[in-house]
Amino acid sequence: MDEVRRKYFIHKFIRYFFIFTLPVIIMAAVLSAYSYVRIKKDTDLKVERTFQIGTELMDEIMTKGDDIAVLFNNSPTVSMSLYKILNQTSLNYKEYVARSLISSILESAITNFNYIESIYIYLANDEGMYYQTDKNLQSIADSIDSGWLESFYNQSPELNSWIEKRAFRNYAFEPEHDAVSIFRRIKYFDGVLVTNLNIDKLSGKLSSIENYPSEAILVTDAGGHIMFANENAWDLQFNPSVSITDQITYQKVLSSPEGHNYMSTVLYRGQTYVLTYFDSVNYDLRFLSFVPHRDIYQLLYQIIYSAVIGVLIGTAFCLAFSFYLTNKNFNQIEHLMDILWKAELGTCPPDGADDRKGQHLDEYTLIMNQVIHTFIRNNTLQKQIREAELNKVRSELNALQLQINPHFFFNTLQSIDMEIIKKEGYQAPASRLIHDLSNILRYALDDSSSPVPLREEIRSCKEYFEIQKFHYPGQITLLWDYEESVLDCQIIRLLFQPLIENSIRYSIYGENDRCLIRIKIIDRGDVLRIHVLDTGAGMERETLLKLRASLAQESGESAHIGLKNTQRRLVLSYPGNPGLTVISFPSQGTCISFTIPK
Repeated sequence: MDEVRRKYFIHKFIRYFFIFTLPVIIMAAVLSAYSYVRIKKDTDLKVERTFQIGTELMDEIMTKGDDIAVLFNNSPTVSMSLYKILNQTSLNYKEYVARSLISSILESAITNFNYIESIYIYLANDEGMYYQTDKNLQSIADSIDSGWLESFYNQSPELNSWIEKRAFRNYAFEPEHDAVSIFRRIKYFDGVLVTNLNIDKLSGKLSSIENYPSEAILVTDAGGHIMFANENAWDLQFNPSVSITDQITYQKVLSSPEGHNYMSTVLYRGQTYVLTYFDSVNYDLRFLSFVPHRDIYQLLYQIIYSAVIGVLIGTAFCLAFSFYLTNKNFNQIEHLMDILWKAELGTCPPDGADDRKGQHLDEYTLIMNQVIHTFIRNNTLQKQIREAELNKVRSELNALQLQINPHFFFNTLQSIDMEIIKKEGYQAPASRLIHDLSNILRYALDDSSSPVPLREEIRSCKEYFEIQKFHYPGQITLLWDYEESVLDCQIIRLLFQPLIENSIRYSIYGENDRCLIRIKIIDRGDVLRIHVLDTGAGMERETLLKLRASLAQESGESAHIGLKNTQRRLVLSYPGNPGLTVISFPSQGTCISFTIPK
């Protein structure tokens, strides 16, 4: 029994596991596939957006000061005026206007673009002076920041513009800080225009174009050293003295438009990032964007995590539910076996009054218990038929009605047992068997003294035959032949069932045997003439004569209990009724006929 219980539990668990978790897995797979496709499309769009906005931002930042350099390179008058200013000579009216124009242009650049920290203009002069925003004329000898001039002289004269990251300060009380300086050569008087950009402000500009909360955006020089970056990039703690390309490991190139790779997956400090980069050829800079892989596929991960949790919850539920069903069904089976054992020993109460006292019993348990106790009451009733004549007739009718073949009960119970173990479910054959059996028992246990409409007797027989068809699949067939007008006629209960059972029992001996049963009801005015015909094995004449003799006797044992009971019930219920007429031929079948008043 333990091995059967274990197999039953595994079978139920697998069945409910697929019922409850398979939809979750399928839905998660579909959503994951859809999300992956959408994420790929969104990523491509965001990369394109990053490329466009990054290019525009680089152009915006790096071109600040170009117009000023063009002014000095294309206007000798302006350059001469500045040269005189730096040499501290007297100015004419035009030169004075030029000086005012220079101051206005420089201060306007500082005011309109907060990331420009200061602008220097230098033309070689004997006084060693240069022009600085917010300070105007400034002596190189007295300047706190003079490293830019050294960078200027160290560069090749053929180089018209370049970018450097350097440390400087505007005032003596300021701590030294980094800035990005853009150098533009002025062709007159060996001059230079220096635009100093505030790195913190540039970091804010980069942060404004982030597509993801943890996206790190950097701008490096041609050697891969960081020029400026947003706050997320500094959190990654790149080594500023080592090239970025030497600190990451390339894993896979995701896309490379026009032959220039700009999207790849890289590994940095054990974490995977999607790297977007492009080169700004005009300024010899590289724009890079690092997005954590988990941020891009966050929705996909959430779907997978939810699916895993759903499968785990479903598994736990299936385990609990399978365990509950296993215990419930096997407890019912063990209880039935216990009742049968007690009944055999004679220790089981006939009415089942003490059966599972105080426990809540479901419909299946009640039906099974009722089947067993009906059998027990059947034996008890046979011992109690000792009363007066009227009570004797009524008690005999009840006993005969309840004397259903125990073979039928045990076959049905065995079928229920096997079906529950094999195929538990709401629409399982076992459920239909129990339903039909319940209706038959309810019909059989109602008041036997009152007749019922013929339509109810036919309905009960059809349900009984459905159960028999389960025992003999494809071997038996039942046909009814009657007029609708006879269905309201009153007859005693369970009149056809013993006759159908008798036809099946003596017709089906093997798997290849077949039996066709036809019940024909004929209206003959005051009476109904009923014929039950079958195509079974039939009977030899000697056997037929013995059967007729047995039916003619009021008492005595008979091998044909169903026919004997039906004969007695007809005689007792309809005084003067001759009972059953049996005609049979070997290998042709049997016909049982009788008449009842309308």
